[in-house]
Amino acid sequence: MEGVQRADVRGWSADERARVARLLDECVDRPSANRPPSLRLFVTVLTFVGAIALIPWIGYLSTSLPKTYSVRAWNIVWVGFDVALAVCLAVTGWWVLQRRQVAMFGLMVAATLLACDAWFDVCLAWHTSGQTAALLSAAVELPLAAVLAGTAIRVLGRTSRITRQLRGQVIGPDSVWQQRVVMVPVDA
Repeated sequence: MEGVQRADVRGWSADERARVARLLDECVDRPSANRPPSLRLFVTVLTFVGAIALIPWIGYLSTSLPKTYSVRAWNIVWVGFDVALAVCLAVTGWWVLQRRQVAMFGLMVAATLLACDAWFDVCLAWHTSGQTAALLSAAVELPLAAVLAGTAIRVLGRTSRITRQLRGQVIGPDSVWQQRVVMVPVDA
């Protein structure tokens, strides 16, 4: 294939390109389908156990927390949170500018931090003089969070579609919510 040029490949039929893509896909190193999924099992158990364990904890907190609470380091908490948000947005912006795949994670983390910031701002300012400012801030943060999360989902969807094309798979779920992890063997 030394002599094969881009123009040659473009001249091939879709079926010929798909056959070559499938052949190349067979050469990709992937985890064995027979290997025990120890990390996947661990993460699955960890997430479900964590969710279940939080149910009684939420019940306990809802009945035991004081109605008011004084915190000495409140400014450190909020300034630190906003510093983390600013750093996350800056790094994510850089990754997006550089067209790096890791930007998906930055987009999701930034979206999560924005949603958390809106939640805490509104909840903690409710029935105070800062309520209007918190609501206005949330009116900016929540749509921005939706845009960032939606962008991450679109990047993931495009990456998956390109990977399927390179594998020679013309059909497959378009929704990222139905797609398998890319490293899973094709026949698994």
